[in-house]
Amino acid sequence: AQAAVSPRLPRRSDAEIEADLASAEVKMVQLQTTKGPILLRVVPSWAPLGAQRFLQMVDDGFYHEVAVYRAVEGFLVQFGIVNDPERMGRYQTMPDDPLLGVPIQDGTVIFAAASKPNTRKCTLCLFLGDCPQLGERSSETPIGKVCPESMATLHSLYTGYGDISCPPCNGQGPDPIKLEELGNDYLKADFPNLDYVIGAAR
Repeated sequence: AQAAVSPRLPRRSDAEIEADLASAEVKMVQLQTTKGPILLRVVPSWAPLGAQRFLQMVDDGFYHEVAVYRAVEGFLVQFGIVNDPERMGRYQTMPDDPLLGVPIQDGTVIFAAASKPNTRKCTLCLFLGDCPQLGERSSETPIGKVCPESMATLHSLYTGYGDISCPPCNGQGPDPIKLEELGNDYLKADFPNLDYVIGAAR
């Protein structure tokens, strides 16, 4: 079964989004990348399970030398696959969070998922543009947003290889299955310009 498509929810207004991002519940996380720091605001009320998982992974030290293996100009960057069964095995797939009408915009942070419901796990997406066509499937729930002062760094991440090479994307970029099997050595040999998340902390 494909991830469920919810009836179109009323979109949260720009004012509501800004209020959410300024609320006391927000947790700040800094990703240290090979292009510099990227500061994120995590909003637990948008996606309680997703936010909790991301903060747990930050606290666990998961995001260490993690390749930005998928990077598509104007669309997104994606990371969260490592050649380390112990590190990957700490986390099970989690149920989808309820959709709240939070739009997917430039800088939005969500967990990647397969086409089935309840398949979010470790892989994070940071969007490089507004995607109004997304955000209606049960898995497409934002957990936060990149801070304005970090947007230039986000957009400086290397996107020259295009989309990943496996179906359904069929681009010229890395193969995530090979990445999980062979690790970063595969990327450094075949895709040397890729960027990396070298650490994360809050």
